[in-house]
Amino acid sequence: KMSMHQVAALFKPRDPLEYKQPYSEQLGKKKALPYTGVAWCVSAFESREDYEEIMSTWKPIEQRQERRLRIAEERKAGAQQRVKDALELWNPSGYTFESDAYKTLFVGRLSYLTDEHKLKREMEQYGQVKSVKLVYDKFTEKPRGYGFVEFEHERDMKTAYKHADGRKVDGRRILVDVERGRTVKDWKPRKFGGGLGSSRKDRPKKTPAEKKELRRQEAAQAARAARMATSSRQAGAPPANS
Repeated sequence: KMSMHQVAALFKPRDPLEYKQPYSEQLGKKKALPYTGVAWCVSAFESREDYEEIMSTWKPIEQRQERRLRIAEERKAGAQQRVKDALELWNPSGYTFESDAYKTLFVGRLSYLTDEHKLKREMEQYGQVKSVKLVYDKFTEKPRGYGFVEFEHERDMKTAYKHADGRKVDGRRILVDVERGRTVKDWKPRKFGGGLGSSRKDRPKKTPAEKKELRRQEAAQAARAARMATSSRQAGAPPANS
């Protein structure tokens, strides 16, 4: 509990302010700075001829979108120039090949799960196969989705060329064509702007997630095909007790 004196002390007014005598002297005026005009520096200004010369070479500030478009155009022009230079140096007849061009087929649009043994078994239905070569990425060592099949006889190659195109291998319809690099005059491969395919021009580029999903679907489809083939073989096999 608080006493009455303590309560009264809470409401006690403060002491009055101390009285001060007013300042008797008048403050003097502030001394002005020695400002001058700009006439002395007019001679340093640029003339009309200098201004026109500067504006003739002046470039506006490049915006972000404009910079992106400029860089894209420069990269495109550089890539086209590199392709042009490489095409001038490209000579397929200068390479040494062990296979016969007139007995070799190009096989494209292969599944990434297809290997040489699987492709050889599929092509042996049209004749005796001498060799199978799939193309792999030199950095990741993953298949590129195409390869070459050499037959023992030219007639077998022609038979495969007529009937193997569009055949399903591991869930994908393959593309079969002759080896045009050594058999067709003035032929240009795809990397030099040639080729017959137009899939990259018609379809937009896929994102890494879309490519991963496509590979997953191809693997699942190939696994289903393998299971169906296994079940069909087991159904056709005779019973173990017979």
